[in-house]
Amino acid sequence: MRRSTRRRWIVATVVCGMLLTGCEAPKPDVTFYGNRTAIETGPTRWCEVDQAAQTANCTEADPQDVPHLSVGPGRGVQINVPGEVGNTPWAVYFRYLDAKGELQDARSQILRDGQLSYTLEPIDEADQLVYVEVRSGFVLTAGAETGVDFAATQSWLLLVDPPAGSAETR
Repeated sequence: MRRSTRRRWIVATVVCGMLLTGCEAPKPDVTFYGNRTAIETGPTRWCEVDQAAQTANCTEADPQDVPHLSVGPGRGVQINVPGEVGNTPWAVYFRYLDAKGELQDARSQILRDGQLSYTLEPIDEADQLVYVEVRSGFVLTAGAETGVDFAATQSWLLLVDPPAGSAETR
């Protein structure tokens, strides 16, 4: 009887181990906050990189699943990341409509050393944010102009809409 119990214990341990190795750790969420509203979202791009084979297997979120947040002109967005993102280099890329209604691109400095939050403020009070993206998991790639570039393997995207009824709708 003792052998039977021991055998069952060993079999149960092996089965549990096999089940756990098949599980994938959940991907981290990023929280965007603006206009008294918080939106927590999973990654819109996630790549598994095989450095030895120099390949990447990426999954992209469906564009209709990208969250929207209503934030008016001149208003910022607070971004909070979990430790697994904040303990690596990360950056915020964004687009905005300037006072002339022209689309502009910009990015934050590289954030690191455990920084878990960043407040994205428009450059001018008339600027309307339209796109905010947190990028991390940078890997070296061949660059077109400089020979070397950094590509993000993980990103979280937020689309920003002006408030309903705003005269700033462009």
